[in-house]
Amino acid sequence: MLAAIGGVSLKRWYYGPEFVWRARQALLQARGDPLCLHADVFPHHGLFFSLSVWHDAEAMLTFAHSGPHRRVVQAASRLADVNEFHHFHCIAVPSRRQALQVWCQHVQAAE
Repeated sequence: MLAAIGGVSLKRWYYGPEFVWRARQALLQARGDPLCLHADVFPHHGLFFSLSVWHDAEAMLTFAHSGPHRRVVQAASRLADVNEFHHFHCIAVPSRRQALQVWCQHVQAAE
């Protein structure tokens, strides 16, 4: 399994409704994919995080480059500051806390 976690912060508060709508469409796309084992969006310390777990890298990449997810990525640079996204292998779906720990370790290591 392959997990992906990353966060964004809105550039302006009034971009919120558009970003939430676009992110929700991508979340529904992920949840409807039979190769997506888990998909979640949640706030943490002023950022909006997405966490998804995929059967394999091919499934994740197919999702990432299609449909609503592709469109939210295209709009993201206009609406939000995209923080680091990190991918990691896992043997079970990590909790939010576990995924955030891995993300924080990766971001600190990159600094």
